Amino acid sequence: MSVAPPPRVSLIRRHDFVPTARIRIALAGDDDVEAMAAFYRAIWTKDATAESVRASRQRSATENVVAPGEPPPVVLAFEGDRVVGHWASIPQRLWDGVAEWPTYWMNGLMVFPEFRNGLTALLLVKELSSLLPRSTTLTVLPVARGLLSTVGYKELGVVPNFVRPLRAASLAQRLDLSELGLTQRPGWFLAGVRVAQRTGLASVIGGAVGAAASLAAAVGRRAVTRLDARLSDEAPSRAELDELWDRARSGIAASLVRDGFYLRSRFGADPRYLFLSVYDAGHLEGVAVLLRPSETSDPRLRGLRVATISDILFPPARADAGLALLGGIERAATAAASDAILCTTSNHALIRLLKRQAYIRLPGNLHFFLRDTTNAVRWSDLPAWWLARGDGGADAVF
Repeated sequence: MSVAPPPRVSLIRRHDFVPTARIRIALAGDDDVEAMAAFYRAIWTKDATAESVRASRQRSATENVVAPGEPPPVVLAFEGDRVVGHWASIPQRLWDGVAEWPTYWMNGLMVFPEFRNGLTALLLVKELSSLLPRSTTLTVLPVARGLLSTVGYKELGVVPNFVRPLRAASLAQRLDLSELGLTQRPGWFLAGVRVAQRTGLASVIGGAVGAAASLAAAVGRRAVTRLDARLSDEAPSRAELDELWDRARSGIAASLVRDGFYLRSRFGADPRYLFLSVYDAGHLEGVAVLLRPSETSDPRLRGLRVATISDILFPPARADAGLALLGGIERAATAAASDAILCTTSNHALIRLLKRQAYIRLPGNLHFFLRDTTNAVRWSDLPAWWLARGDGGADAVF
């Protein structure tokens, strides 16, 4: 089923806003690329140049699914000619169970340390959000959550994390539960874990539990062996992914539009990702994007290697396709010497399958926010949303 092009959403206005004599807030333009590159070099990318920033803006304008030909809006905080703060947007489309809606995914809120105790971040958030009728974001930091709530974003909830242990003995021996936010467990339990880790008993227990979990997961997938799971560095074709999205979305109440354009442009050119595709009689029935374990692990993981399910899509009614995807992901992650697999989702259909595959629920750290000033849509509660760790680049952190 074809989808009509989304309506063009132009920016409401462009103006400079002077909150103090020292700081100026402005929408980024082509004349600002040198100052933007200097900011990016200081914060994110050491090899950023004016030319690379200009090329990125031009490419983003070409790929803009909301306002074709326009660079996605970026708001900057200036001290004189120097950029000291930044908040950007990514053009997206949202599915509400009936229709697709243009939106922007907010990303890259950053302010130099010496400006973090003032109003700079709030002014960036206020200015960019005021330009856009509909926007979404995932965030971890409490200060960012407070700023978003202040300017009218609604928090729909915290997206849960699920972990599938692969080397359970290593996980049990090395993980610090307090570092992962699991200190709500009873004190006697945490003390017992520490004793077991010191004595090596945790490794023994973890190994036994891991073996039992792997067996249970394999038994749960016995009925899907007829499906063809294929692992590749390349994404399926755009036509295949479009057709999969057309069928999958009928069972999804709210989501980013995960069609061929989105999945291929978001993940297709990045060598860090693997694509797991499941076919039934030659027809694509599901796809997952697996982020390989990073060589530089999050300090909280103490050197453990974690593969991340950055995205996953299948018709919710096809539980067999979902199970086949999770089985393929397990094999690929094991081959990549992963200690565990991380999946972040709020959707009840996917959560049921994760539990059948021995994934353990952990506290979430990603808060999902939505701002829609049009009142055109009544958005669903968080459990109905089909969200993924890779949305907005949230798979970059554990």
